[in-house]
Amino acid sequence: MGSIVKALVATASLVAGIGSAQEGATGTTQLLVTHMRVPPAKVTEWLALQRNEVVPALKKAGLEDYTTYQTVVGEVAEFVIVRPFDFAELDSPDPLDRALGAAGAAALRAKLGDCTESMHRSIENRHNDLFLDPGAAAVLFVSRYRATPGRARDYMRFVRAEVYPVMKQAQDEGTFAGLSVTTSVQGGEPGIITLNMHYENFAPLDGPPPVAKTLGPQGTAAFLAKGTGLISQLDQSILRRVADLSF
Repeated sequence: MGSIVKALVATASLVAGIGSAQEGATGTTQLLVTHMRVPPAKVTEWLALQRNEVVPALKKAGLEDYTTYQTVVGEVAEFVIVRPFDFAELDSPDPLDRALGAAGAAALRAKLGDCTESMHRSIENRHNDLFLDPGAAAVLFVSRYRATPGRARDYMRFVRAEVYPVMKQAQDEGTFAGLSVTTSVQGGEPGIITLNMHYENFAPLDGPPPVAKTLGPQGTAAFLAKGTGLISQLDQSILRRVADLSF
């Protein structure tokens, strides 16, 4: 296992239990995460529709936080869109309907449907006490984990006392751009923990991970040992933020 993977596994081991211990508590931001798979031949058309029609409509409808990523390692030709979400939205017209009217929104959805192979929506809770704002960082390294049963509260105590300060120091030193930890709620397997590490560009992924740069060899070894047996890894992916489809 490479050094960056080991460090990411260890970090997630220490934060993974937060999901089951805090789910539904205050201090979380509910996110709508939409995975869009676009046929390779339709990517250019889909991007143009998003840029020229969808994003202006969403801004007109009043959305203020909307981020689009494109997968570069993982499911190629997949886009991931993340924004804050409240279920009360479903009691009102969709943002596209509010901005374009029912007929205009239907016409746009038809064009988008011609460019979409599949779409999946899920709800995740972002734990705000573990959030290190990445700003408009260009690169996202995503790792998903399943926590070992019965260890959630142990993770919570450790991450708040020791792990979070290390990652904050790494951000302050410019090792990486930001961190968020989310727990799946609806639309997928409950309780899956996602560790999102943001970077300004791809180059840092070739070197030691933030934990290793911050703690040094001995500190990193101890860090890894504390994470042993706490989680099982599901998958990893690397994405690029699409700047003109994000606001």
